[in-house]
Amino acid sequence: MLTPFEKLSDNARIWIYQADRVLNASEQKEILAQTESFLHQWAAHGQALLASAKIEHGHFLIICTDESFNLASGCSIDSSVRFVQELGEQFKVNFFERSNLAFLINSTVKLVPMQAVKAEVANENIAANTLFFNNTVGTKAELDTKWCVKANESWLKRYFQQAESV
Repeated sequence: MLTPFEKLSDNARIWIYQADRVLNASEQKEILAQTESFLHQWAAHGQALLASAKIEHGHFLIICTDESFNLASGCSIDSSVRFVQELGEQFKVNFFERSNLAFLINSTVKLVPMQAVKAEVANENIAANTLFFNNTVGTKAELDTKWCVKANESWLKRYFQQAESV
């Protein structure tokens, strides 16, 4: 059952799917329309799920469900993953490339391969206060408070501790 994103509780569960490229405005509009259509009929064991979605920064498809209404089941989560995989095929975008980390630099999302982070820090392309998208957050409240954080306030802090000790 589709509902406005802002109406979902802070405890609502989220999944963040990061695109491997920027989605243009028409792609965003169509992806969101198809996602809303999917969420309108999304169910767990025949019980409707109260859910919503949004696209942020042209890179992140965020799906949210309020489990105080009905719990998402393994099968319902699997169906949402399959749906996002199908979107990826349709729009020729990979929402499951986990080795790219996303940073917000000069109001633009920059994807950095995980193996290049140490060099990017050493070259000062990524600083301790560079905003980092922590896509591991699990609730709507965390999305609001812990998703886009300074790199040194995330698991990436180890790279800045190394840089300071040099």
